[in-house]
Amino acid sequence: MKEGNQAMKCSQTRAIQTHIITYPYLNFHKTLFGGQLMAWLDETAGISAVRVSRAAIVTASVDHLDFLAPLKASHSACIEAYVSGVGTRSIEIFAKIIGEDLLTGDRYLAGTCFMTFVVPKGASLPEKIEPETKEEHFICQGYEARKQVRQAKRQESLALASNVDLDIPWN
Repeated sequence: MKEGNQAMKCSQTRAIQTHIITYPYLNFHKTLFGGQLMAWLDETAGISAVRVSRAAIVTASVDHLDFLAPLKASHSACIEAYVSGVGTRSIEIFAKIIGEDLLTGDRYLAGTCFMTFVVPKGASLPEKIEPETKEEHFICQGYEARKQVRQAKRQESLALASNVDLDIPWN
């Protein structure tokens, strides 16, 4: 990112990927395997994060992922992601998953997700993200509250990690 850039529009960070749901991505229910969707989400959201930072990023957390409707065999999954907030080194991404029955054209919201990425020290992020659409305004207005929850959860995770036993009982 160039020096002096104080703001960036959500639309400038948008990344979109579309996939067809076929074997080998199916689970026992002939719907998309959740782990595959998570991989696609990470990839799409990562592109958005790099667009705002123009730096090597690292996935810090999947903060919230809601599976709202199954993505069935022969349907498509369109993942749309954009930056919904920035800190000094962190980037929050919102992603939505839109399913489509390709034979009828019926579309449905299959899921939503918030993820956080971290940039290396010295990387430059804009001071703020500017929403333009009604959806973007709604999503971005909750950034600060979600950030506070994330920071509290991070402390909880660190406390948990310090008490996890690394000995494997079967050795």
